[in-house]
Amino acid sequence: MKKYEYKFIRVERDKGFNIKPGDTFEKCKDIIIKEGENGWKLNQVVEVFNEKSGVNSYLGYEIIFERES
Repeated sequence: MKKYEYKFIRVERDKGFNIKPGDTFEKCKDIIIKEGENGWKLNQVVEVFNEKSGVNSYLGYEIIFERES
């Protein structure tokens, strides 16, 4: 039976006046490429929301990787 290990990386939303749409996701792409080179396979990218605000306030992304252990 195969066993897997998982790795979770949180990417916080970029903040500020000079931020362009897609800047935060560009960081995600860089992380995905780097981790792939280290043997990790992308499993899923999840948008993280502020659960306390009551409004869907976007905080960033959670990137989930897996590999056989």
